[in-house]
This record gives sequence, structure tokens and C-alpha cells, in this order.
Amino acid sequence: MTTVAPGILFVEGPASNWTVFHGRGHVELVDCGYPADRPLVEESIAATGLGVSALSRIVVTHGHSDHLGAARDYSERSGVEVVAAPGELPNVRRELTEQVTVADLMPVALRRGTIPWAVSAIGDVGVPAAQAITADVLELSTGHRLEVLPTPGHTTGHACFFEPDAEVLITGDALVSGHALLDDEGELQQLPAFFHHDAAGAAASARRLSLCDARWVLPGHGPALRLSGG
Repeated sequence: MTTVAPGILFVEGPASNWTVFHGRGHVELVDCGYPADRPLVEESIAATGLGVSALSRIVVTHGHSDHLGAARDYSERSGVEVVAAPGELPNVRRELTEQVTVADLMPVALRRGTIPWAVSAIGDVGVPAAQAITADVLELSTGHRLEVLPTPGHTTGHACFFEPDAEVLITGDALVSGHALLDDEGELQQLPAFFHHDAAGAAASARRLSLCDARWVLPGHGPALRLSGG
């Protein structure tokens, strides 16, 4: 866990990351790891000095299982609001599925880390009650603001989020700094093309993100990066 700015806690999970915003007695998450990461998500909330009952909303970059995690259960059992960009709602609600398939993984099936990753990614975690983000700037109950940056490509409605006061960019899977199926770690890069619904669109979104004046980049996979030029 890394505190990157007041009230902003980045968590590098076992295979997927999330960000905890906290303040004013509230907690909001951007993404929440895999379903099996739920105890770690709750441990990271406790690290802020608040309890899970303070969790009011989960903002998701996109509807893959390693970012939705336990959002459905939080939504159905505790009434936690789950939101995503409008174009991503069908994927989040599982009205359609844009996710890497077994056939996509066959060329790298024997590579170290592929099978454990694939097994952990399986699961129906769609959130039927998810709602659309309807503003260009999301005002969090914690006192933070998130500028919504559409970054289609990895999925149709993938979005990144920029917190302007702390100059923190949350990139989901538009840009990562590591992954079980990547050789390098610690530098911004794209996931392999077969992970993307639209590889050309994902590349264009990644280029646009490179223009964002961020001090911190918090990716969906790999460590947080502090940029010297930010």
C-alpha cells in the first residue's frame, strides 16, 4: 500500500490493483481487484482508519473480473453504488462480454504465469445494478475530484481518471507497469494486443494518456510510478 497524496491510497494487489479514496468519514474505490481479493480490499480500507461500512461507491475503469472484484456483492448486500462510463455499462452488467478468451491465450498457454492468471480471472462478477457516470468530473464524497478520461480500446467504454489536485492518473488497463504475461516491470507499457477489444483504439488511447501532466500514475497492474516530470 502506498499513500500517494492525502486521502489517496494505492494498493498493488497480488495480480490487480485498486485505489482507495478516503476522507470526510467516507471511502470510495476505483476498481477492487479480483473477487478473491476482497479480504485485502477490506484490509486496505481499514488501513485508512475507517471501516467497510464507510464504503459508499466503487468507480470501475472497465468491466473485467480483475477490476470488478466483489463489487456485485457490495452492491447487492450493502447498497454500495457501482458506476462506470456509459459505454462500459453493458460489459459491467454482463449484457455482453468483452474479455480475453481461452482461444486468445493458446499462443502463450505454456508461458509461466498464464494458467494461474487465467484460472483467477474466471467468474461471473457482473453488476446488474451498475449506473452510468453522467458528468465529466466525478465529485467524490471524500472531497476528491476525478476527471473522467474516455480511453476506449481495451474495452469499448474503458475510462481512466485524473485527480487534478494531487496530479494522480489512474489508468486501469489502458497503461500498465507490469503483468504476469509481460517481461518488463516498472515502466509504462500496454498489455499484449490480444487483451484488447480494439488494439488500434487501445494504442491511440495510450498515446493520448502520455500527454496527461501527472505526478503519479496508478496502473491496473504493476507498481505505482512517480514521474519526475509531473
